[in-house]
Amino acid sequence: MPRLRQHLAHLLPATLITACFAAVAHAIAVAVAARSVGSELLLIGGLSFVVTLVLALPGGAVLLAVTALLRLKPWASLLLFVLTIQAIAIGVELYLFESSVADISWVYGVITLPASLLAWRVSAYPAYKQTRGIDGA
Repeated sequence: MPRLRQHLAHLLPATLITACFAAVAHAIAVAVAARSVGSELLLIGGLSFVVTLVLALPGGAVLLAVTALLRLKPWASLLLFVLTIQAIAIGVELYLFESSVADISWVYGVITLPASLLAWRVSAYPAYKQTRGIDGA
C-alpha cells in the first residue's frame, strides 16, 4: 500500500491547484465572452473554485487510487485523467445548465483540458516518479 499512500499524498495540493486554475480560467472565459470585467467575476471564480474542489477531492482520490492500484504508466494515467475529467465536466454541464449534448459549450473543454493536465502533472506523475524510484522499475 505504499504506492497508494504516495499517490494520495498528492491529492490535496493537486486539488487546490486545479481548483484555483479552474476558477481563474472560468472567470477569464466569462470576462472575454461578456467583454467586461466586474465584481460578478469574483462570484463566478468563487463558485467555480468550490464546485471544482467538491468534485476534485473524491474524484481525484478515485483517479489516484486507480492509477496506483493498476500501476498505470504515465501515458495511461494521463489518458485516464483527461478522459475522466472531460466526462465529469460534460456531465456536470448537462446536469446543471444544458438540455442536450449539442448545447455543450466548447469553453468548458478549454478550461478542463488544461486543468486535467495540471491535475495529473501535480499528482499522478510525481507519485509515479517516487514509486518508480522505490520499486526500481
